[in-house]
Amino acid sequence: MRPLVVAWLARHGLPGWLVPEYFKLAAIAALAGSAIALRLAARDRASRLHTARAIACAYLGALAGGYLFEAARALPLALAAGSWHPIVHSGRAAYGGLLGAIGAAALYLTAVRQPMAPFFDRVAVGSGLTFALVRTGCFLAGCDYGLPTAHAWGVRFPPGSLAALDHARRGFIPLGAPSLPVHPTQLYEVAWGLLAAALAALSLARGRRDGRAFAIFLGVYAAGRFFIEFLRGDHERGHALALSTGQWVSMAIAVALVSSWIVARRRWRGPGPSRAPSPTGADAVLTTAR
Repeated sequence: MRPLVVAWLARHGLPGWLVPEYFKLAAIAALAGSAIALRLAARDRASRLHTARAIACAYLGALAGGYLFEAARALPLALAAGSWHPIVHSGRAAYGGLLGAIGAAALYLTAVRQPMAPFFDRVAVGSGLTFALVRTGCFLAGCDYGLPTAHAWGVRFPPGSLAALDHARRGFIPLGAPSLPVHPTQLYEVAWGLLAAALAALSLARGRRDGRAFAIFLGVYAAGRFFIEFLRGDHERGHALALSTGQWVSMAIAVALVSSWIVARRRWRGPGPSRAPSPTGADAVLTTAR
């Protein structure tokens, strides 16, 4: 898709760098998210040094987690084939990156005895923006495409794209033709990531740093991702019991959020007749990890 956009820009006398490639968009997302988190840390009078280091750990964890998640998913295929090829040539998973980032940042914050909930709240908006920009890169690269659709907003990917090759392999189109119109599932996730970021920002604006903003981001994104997965057309991403890998992870995140809220609520209520006010919503998500 990106070559088509670059060609359109060229016809109108505009430079191609106006449409960054996937990795450039990921780098822009990293810089934007870091700037937002560091600004919030300064406003909260928190350690900018530890915030920056935790963010660096998160991005390293995201890179490793994205690959490891897909490598683990490809392991059964590699064992069946008796070859390392499926593992070596596995792609990257957005959820693997997210889980790797959370784990790496949590390990660093635990090691330096810094509170987790405030940090994750400060990166909530940036996380939503990161997903939006990364999925924009996926759209331009033609990966993570949707199922064929007759809706007016269906997108046809050019010849040689992953969607076109897949449709040709299935006999839907002749080889060398553009794909059938498909759901732009990448753009659906862009919109959903921006919505998650906006809702997390509303929570941050209230001054709370108790894990609620990050829980909102996680919950909103997981819910949207679960339903968007039904519209995905790239069947190689993994399935189990009629659900995709992404849907199972979405449900696991939902269970983790609800469980954390229940544990935090019980902890806040405490024993005895004199009880502290119980949290509402996802007040103390991540407090169980302290």
